[in-house]
Amino acid sequence: MDLVIDIGNSRAKLFLFNNSKIIERINTDLNLIEDILKQISVKKQIKNIICSTVSIKIDNLVKQFFSDSNFISLSNDKIALPFVNNYKNKETLGQDRVALLSSSIFLYPKRNSLIIDLGTCITYDIIDDKNNYFGGAISPGFPIRYKSLNDYTENLPLLEIQQFQKVIGNDTNESIHSGITNGIIGEINQFINELNKDFENLNVIITGGYSKYLVNRIKNVIFADQDFIAFGLNHILKLNEEN
Repeated sequence: MDLVIDIGNSRAKLFLFNNSKIIERINTDLNLIEDILKQISVKKQIKNIICSTVSIKIDNLVKQFFSDSNFISLSNDKIALPFVNNYKNKETLGQDRVALLSSSIFLYPKRNSLIIDLGTCITYDIIDDKNNYFGGAISPGFPIRYKSLNDYTENLPLLEIQQFQKVIGNDTNESIHSGITNGIIGEINQFINELNKDFENLNVIITGGYSKYLVNRIKNVIFADQDFIAFGLNHILKLNEEN
């Protein structure tokens, strides 16, 4: 059994894999990650572990609780990846983006793919049908846009993110929702339109916790499920596991 860990800015997702099949999922707050790891180490026999993180580092905890397991670190520059990394500063490519690229190759092989991840930030990554990674873009996500309007103005409120369908808002709150939601939709469509010029039959995948606010708002894209990044991490794990 293998353990795949995906750590975001506020929560962590843990997946127990048997080969390429998920047999258990755990979604937890970051402050509970140590207790969860300890429980798993007591109850389960874990052969391999891989972790992607955009916030806290748990390498020492993993080594403490799983001393007999093979820990595959995405920080290791010798790690085998399923794509050719043409990023100029390879060490600065986020672990979450590495996992997303791997997942696109595993689930949609031999495709020109654009992976859009809607988290705290929005990331765009392009990979071709020969598994060459070219780079991408990073822009502010939903929470940053809502917070910045409140932080940098005197009178605009901090609103809860919500799904918003209209283009024209008829009060301040609706105007904020419209500006942010339709601004992100316009940004995504522009990336898709530009990349369609250079990549034939572009496969567009949208994922991330905030992607739910855009369902049915963007045409001809795949909205990935909650396990998308986990399959990518497991694919890297299988490339690097010790026999």
